[in-house]
Amino acid sequence: MGLFSSLFRKQAEHKPARRLAGHIIKPKSGAMNVGERHFADAASNNRLTASWAVTPTTVDAYIYQHWNSLVARSRDQAEKSDHARKFLQLCRDNIAGPNGFNLQSQVKDPSGKADSIASDAIENAWHEFSKRGVYEITRSMSRPDVERLVVTTVARDGECFAIKRRSKNLPHGIAIQLVDPVGLDPTHFETLNNGNRVKHGIEFNSDEQPVAYWFRDWDERQVGYVLGTGKKYQRIAAEDVIHVFVVECIGQKRGLPWTRTALFRMRNLAAFEDAAIINARIGASKMGFFKDTDADPDDTDDLPMDAEPGVFENIGSREFQQWNPQFPEQSIEAFTRSCLRSIAVGLGVSYNNLAGDLTSVNFSSIRQGALDEREVWKGLQQFFISAWCEQLYPEWLQMALLMEKIRVPTKAGGSGALPFIKLDKYKQAAFTGRRWSWIDPKTEVEANAIAIGQKLVSRSEIIRQMGGDPDDVWAECQREEEALDALGLVPDLLPGSPPQPTAQDASTAAE
Repeated sequence: MGLFSSLFRKQAEHKPARRLAGHIIKPKSGAMNVGERHFADAASNNRLTASWAVTPTTVDAYIYQHWNSLVARSRDQAEKSDHARKFLQLCRDNIAGPNGFNLQSQVKDPSGKADSIASDAIENAWHEFSKRGVYEITRSMSRPDVERLVVTTVARDGECFAIKRRSKNLPHGIAIQLVDPVGLDPTHFETLNNGNRVKHGIEFNSDEQPVAYWFRDWDERQVGYVLGTGKKYQRIAAEDVIHVFVVECIGQKRGLPWTRTALFRMRNLAAFEDAAIINARIGASKMGFFKDTDADPDDTDDLPMDAEPGVFENIGSREFQQWNPQFPEQSIEAFTRSCLRSIAVGLGVSYNNLAGDLTSVNFSSIRQGALDEREVWKGLQQFFISAWCEQLYPEWLQMALLMEKIRVPTKAGGSGALPFIKLDKYKQAAFTGRRWSWIDPKTEVEANAIAIGQKLVSRSEIIRQMGGDPDDVWAECQREEEALDALGLVPDLLPGSPPQPTAQDASTAAE
């Protein structure tokens, strides 16, 4: 405050006196004006800010000191807190969705024309690769299962690791091996002989690019975190590892749990709710106590009683003292709702979805809240597509072409493998996450129809926004029309739509 204080004092010393109702008011010497007071509140050190941090720290230092405790507590709440489990479910259902991230191959010829034959073959091979027993090394999960687990792990632990395992004995030559983030020691710092440095278990070169990951080589019978001396590590090249985490600070090398700002409130709210339930149960039991006014103070005999609703024993000459706890109270609901709103803000989700409470919403508010939240989910979907799907797809495509797993029909009636030499051409692809049903379908469809009519958006873009593949939609529509014509069926049309001619009408007109 030295420079700012001196400037403010000089302004106060040179500020002229002003007259008010015949009285001269002089500025106080050395007094702090409003601007200075507001500036100093957050930087002041007093009894109210004694526990507030005063020294900035790097994200590396923060992760070194707190990663273990944060992840342990986040996992604890994921197992014990209803709201933490609900948050993870929201992440799984809205980011990965029920089917994971869908591949849309977009192979084009040099002229720019879509190569639908190659695209369909790649998508079919990817579908086979996505099955259980192929995608993941333990053969216990399919691609959607793995992607939902990756989303859950990143939300709970802040990061997820996977090793790309390659072998000619694998169905597609490659499979994913998931690694528990605890397997990468956040306290492992080391300078190697080649000049590289290991930070948080990750080896970096002079440009701070990851070169390798040093995973713990531990006994699987060990429980909890492995601490102490005698640590052993297994070095895996960075090109074989997929590290998924959201970078929130400059220089950040490990992920932090998304739940970290809400953990304290979630734990205390759960403890409060447990205590409230027990208190209400005891209150419903209508308990009482015996007080013997003539009892010997040295007599330590107890009178044990079970708390059963509506049951009182014969009290004889003893005085009965009632105990009527007023629980639950009406204020509990408002208090719990307030806590959940803070927790929802910390988790980045809407209160209504986290608490399952729709009592105070109307159509307009829930629509606006849902639209805003969906934009957040879309952003996270794009992050996972970039950090996970786009890291794995080129590796799979290369191995699938080498092993001739991608085949197209030939003119002779058989099938042939796509040539590996055109690998760069076949890499053109896009991934899409799940999409949500419209809140007001009629309004949304009418708005899209107007936008298409005004050439503001294409039909393909609308289909992609809905999570579909335009080529697949149009091919399915064509097959449907052919099937209806073959059966002589005419579907009901919307009011005002022109009648559609059938195959029979066309043949009659030709005659």
